[in-house]
Amino acid sequence: MLRPVRKTLLAAVLATFIISYILHHPEIHGRIYSDIVAFWTRPLVYNNRIPYIETSFEYPPIAGLVTYLSATIGRNVSLYYTVFSIFLLIGYLVTVLAADEIAQSRDIKEHVSIMFLALAPSLYFYLVYNFDIMFTAFLMLSFLYLERDRSSLSAVFFGLTALTKLMNLILLPIFLMFIKGWRKRIYYILTSLGVFAVVNLALFAVNPKVMAETYLHHVRWGLENAWFIVFFPSEDSWDTAKLFSMFLVGYGLMKVYLSRFGDLYERSFMAFSAFLLGTYVFTPQMVLWLLPFLAIIGRFSPAFFIMELANVGIILTWFTSPEPQKFGSIPQYLAILRAAALFYLLIEVYVEARRRGWSREED
Repeated sequence: MLRPVRKTLLAAVLATFIISYILHHPEIHGRIYSDIVAFWTRPLVYNNRIPYIETSFEYPPIAGLVTYLSATIGRNVSLYYTVFSIFLLIGYLVTVLAADEIAQSRDIKEHVSIMFLALAPSLYFYLVYNFDIMFTAFLMLSFLYLERDRSSLSAVFFGLTALTKLMNLILLPIFLMFIKGWRKRIYYILTSLGVFAVVNLALFAVNPKVMAETYLHHVRWGLENAWFIVFFPSEDSWDTAKLFSMFLVGYGLMKVYLSRFGDLYERSFMAFSAFLLGTYVFTPQMVLWLLPFLAIIGRFSPAFFIMELANVGIILTWFTSPEPQKFGSIPQYLAILRAAALFYLLIEVYVEARRRGWSREED
């Protein structure tokens, strides 16, 4: 039997999914942009080409598989969009249930899960949008099985996460900190990276260009919603901005890795936050990565609502701005505001972890 609060959570989750589905539906006039619908115009979808073999795709293999299956089953844009949305709904349910299970084991009230996992504004606008909710689904399963001391399954799901989007790899050093014994750590590395490597090597054997077409695509991307555009407003300076970005990300992650404070989820939240604040491409849907951690940590902050409103504002003003990627446009001002709010959240989580750590040392 589901607990009454769990029923409320699932009802809210379903309502959120339906709202997001409607907001981006390709047949509705005035719909909000989504990458899913944009894919429809590509040969991969419209001509049902096999990704990585018959046509390039800039996302890892699970993302390509979901897109291909959606195009194969859905032979018109509406059906394709619906099939794709069902995949995302499954990912959303897995994310919520796994994150809530972890939160409950930490005695976090279930209304916190409802707040962060069902009512966050970013979910309405970026849930049925890209692959990010599937990324969080595999990642939360990896955390859940690590909690249950089933590191082999955790490692498999960690590898599947990287096959959806690569960015979970920055959490691998943090995972290893919380695995006891060098043998288990080495096994975790070999299993998780092995899952990722086997699939990619198989694709590479068929198409040697797949690595460059898939994994180097975004390396060539320009600045997008990075707060430091204020220092690099001209596109001519964006190569320098990318070097600055590498320094920021490296510095932020090393601070997290070398810190003595924070549990598995706090450190993971801090690592993702440091990455997002340092990267030169911070698309709005990436905020979805943070929501499960906020539910698990269970910390409310006014900065969260500022971050969410700014994040939603980016997509709502993007297509009304003549040059939305330029410094001085409304979306970029909102991106700067979002970064400030996220930085405040990061500091809050760190300070609380440090306070708790000092308290234990004194005891």
